[in-house]
Amino acid sequence: MLPKLLGFVLLFGSTYAITERACEGSTLYLTCPQGQSINVTYANYGRSNLFVCPAGGQQNTNCYSGSSIQTVRNTCQGQNQCSISASDVLFGDPCPRTYKYLEVDYECEFQSPPGNRFHVCEGGSLYLYCPRGTYLVIFSANFGRLSSAICPGPGSNNVNCVSSNALSVVRNSCEGYPSCQLEAINNVFGDPCPGTYKYLEVNVGCSHF
Repeated sequence: MLPKLLGFVLLFGSTYAITERACEGSTLYLTCPQGQSINVTYANYGRSNLFVCPAGGQQNTNCYSGSSIQTVRNTCQGQNQCSISASDVLFGDPCPRTYKYLEVDYECEFQSPPGNRFHVCEGGSLYLYCPRGTYLVIFSANFGRLSSAICPGPGSNNVNCVSSNALSVVRNSCEGYPSCQLEAINNVFGDPCPGTYKYLEVNVGCSHF
């Protein structure tokens, strides 16, 4: 049975990208306007730039903590505002004797009514449509895996699988149209985590323009 949109969103706006940084030992604050929530798209605790949080001595600019995005998501994802410490205690120490910083890219997304989040397992198709006179609004999208319970399969324990282009692909295909069909395949979205069985999840609403 094809999924059906149940709710209506009469006021909406586009998301926008924000980058925040905090030097090692300080606190990073993420915040969105009222009615919007944090969607973390990138995070790293380490160092990739000499000029951010400068310090004396030789600095390693190839320093990345592999747990960064999941740690930040666990604290901030879906919240209106949050704070997180830029510290070895929280992220581990990916490069000893290097003064590090926490960098986070995130978007502020409009919170949609309950019931407008749909998913389809890898290899399937997702059909979205709105009632006559209204058009699709895409709040968020991911092709990957953020839950082990949805579409269980090989690699289901990898719940940090995020496609960097999913939102733009879905918006280009669906935003502003009364209906659209999406194929949940690597040829459309790329493969953010080889060997993991993925799913496409889209958070949508309908709007009068």
